[in-house]
Amino acid sequence: MKGPRWRWVALGVISLLGLTESVIRQAGAISFPVYVRSAEFGYAPGRNQQGTFLATNRWVFNDRGMGVERPWNPSKLTDILLIGNSIVMGGNPYDHKDKLTPQLQARLGNDCPVWPVAAGGWSTVNEMRFLQANPDLMTGTDFFIWAQMPGQMQALNPWVSENVHPTQAPLWATGYVVRKALAARFPSTGPPALIAPADLSAHHQKLDELLGRLVHSSKRRPAGMIFLYPDRAQLLRAMAGKEWLEDRQYLQRMAEAHGIMLIDVTRFPQWNELLYKDPVHPTAEGNAVLAAILARALQAAGALPDCTKNHR
Repeated sequence: MKGPRWRWVALGVISLLGLTESVIRQAGAISFPVYVRSAEFGYAPGRNQQGTFLATNRWVFNDRGMGVERPWNPSKLTDILLIGNSIVMGGNPYDHKDKLTPQLQARLGNDCPVWPVAAGGWSTVNEMRFLQANPDLMTGTDFFIWAQMPGQMQALNPWVSENVHPTQAPLWATGYVVRKALAARFPSTGPPALIAPADLSAHHQKLDELLGRLVHSSKRRPAGMIFLYPDRAQLLRAMAGKEWLEDRQYLQRMAEAHGIMLIDVTRFPQWNELLYKDPVHPTAEGNAVLAAILARALQAAGALPDCTKNHR
């Protein structure tokens, strides 16, 4: 092939790559949140960022990496700390309005700001260490809601890779999308194996300490709620009349000791297996149902009368 023809081929390839890059960027394929890594708590959403994933699902994180638009500013209102993992955070598959926090906010009203502290893949250990690193989040709120799932007290879940929790936006969108697709199709290695401590008492003690600090900083009684969230298989087990949560007795004792509410989502008939979009995560409708369950439980207990009085 002569020189001029090669130049045309090269020009065509470059043009195709440029067009592909432009299409991928315009489609919002790399419009996703980035994370910060930490030796203390593993990782967390970065601060002051927003975008629209695949030009459809809007997402936003404030000046403290919380999945809300308003800056962190505890007020004389009833500020609520919502703690958890991907169930609380949501993620790229959801539009912002369909995530648990906005759904709960709509039911509690604007006089009761909900401040989410969450990241996909976090364990309770990640959550506890993040709160330890940011103590003002605990002292600045009046009420807390903490999601708990089975197996979450075992260990800190570490940062895994740029494909899972990217720490920066990719400079080459096409290469990133191709690498991510190949990693999903041909995984070379799984995430690092977590080594569970032989004795979980240290983690239990830390949770007891943090619950005590959260209760102490609040003048409300009850000062908070733990809600137990099952995956689909655990829900079906509960519906069959079987125990699905190994830590139940421990969490019950903890709740009683601190005078906080303990809510088991499986015991609400409106929660069913059709509200899952995969084995673990709720659909957008599931988030709405879960928010309604939490808001009604608070209302029934009279925990936040100024929040739920005039809302669904």
